[in-house]
Amino acid sequence: MSRRGSSSTPKPVPTWRAAQAALVGVATGLVGVFVCRLLFGPAAAPFGIVIGGIALAGGTLLSWSAHRRLPLVASPLLPPTLRLRHRVHPVAWIGPVAASIITLIAWAGVAHSSGSGWVQAIGALLGAFLFVGLVAPVWPARRAHVTCTTCPSDGRAGQPMELLLQADRPVRVRPIHPGGADHQAGGAQRGSRTVTLIVTPARRGLLDAVVVEVGSSAPFGLLWWARDVELPLPRLLHVAPRTSPSDARFEQIDHSTGDAAPRVPSGLGEPRGVRPYAPGDPRRAVHWPATSHAGKLMVREAERPTDDPVYVEVDLPRDRDAAEAEAERVMAGVTACLARRQLVVMTTHEATGRVVRPVADQIELGRRLARAVPT
Repeated sequence: MSRRGSSSTPKPVPTWRAAQAALVGVATGLVGVFVCRLLFGPAAAPFGIVIGGIALAGGTLLSWSAHRRLPLVASPLLPPTLRLRHRVHPVAWIGPVAASIITLIAWAGVAHSSGSGWVQAIGALLGAFLFVGLVAPVWPARRAHVTCTTCPSDGRAGQPMELLLQADRPVRVRPIHPGGADHQAGGAQRGSRTVTLIVTPARRGLLDAVVVEVGSSAPFGLLWWARDVELPLPRLLHVAPRTSPSDARFEQIDHSTGDAAPRVPSGLGEPRGVRPYAPGDPRRAVHWPATSHAGKLMVREAERPTDDPVYVEVDLPRDRDAAEAEAERVMAGVTACLARRQLVVMTTHEATGRVVRPVADQIELGRRLARAVPT
């Protein structure tokens, strides 16, 4: 089954959508009671409850159906269950909308009881201000254009990375995948500006795109409207796994007998001279004639150890958490081998097939483990 085919089952509708629709129904019912009572008298107030019930049912059905129709991401390297809200939508809108409704109702009560013309005029201006502040951000949020211009080629899971974005207007950029902190792109209403976005990948892997929420609250800052945008990266980003805190040791296998045997480093190589003793040098490397001549411990210097290479085969399980833990263990173990200047030949399974190749340095190690897939 393809990666896309495995995500065809719709995600369960979150419970906050039902609560949101219920609050909308309650607010609509209160407004309906007030409007019906104001226009048709006290006897028509129960019709407002009917209006609220219809709004509750309609809002719930529309919200659930819209959530199920959210499109998937285009990049095959992003999580297959990640859904995007390409259409402009309000963010945390219940508070601003409820406060605006309460303000207008309270001002309408004051205007009705006072009967003064200037109070009604101020109420009309207040209503226009609130309406523009709640609705006007739809257009800048919809027309905002954001691109990623600079990104690193290597990173580490759990560590922040810096991306440079270009925006054509003042917007708020919120990272969705990978996660991170919000960043504001201020300045003049027109013209390009640079946004520095800090993201922190939670897991290893490859990234050729990031998903951000681009929002605007112009012109009055009363309500944020936003939409999700998938931003292609200018280069492929390799996210290496974390280094396991445990002391990862690899089991050395003698393939001729099939039994596990400890590897004993020989410490021998092409001789190149002598040098002073350093902690960690084996005792058999001590050069006694040079020690006697120099009056301090001297050891033989070799061009390169002749130890057999360390063979590491990375076999990741299909469970995501278990695979991440195994990659972290391999990262720690191979890093320790490279620090001891041991030759490491690592076998990984990538999307293109099985790869057997020596590991030159820690950067290549991180890239190999980022590309590794379960077997």
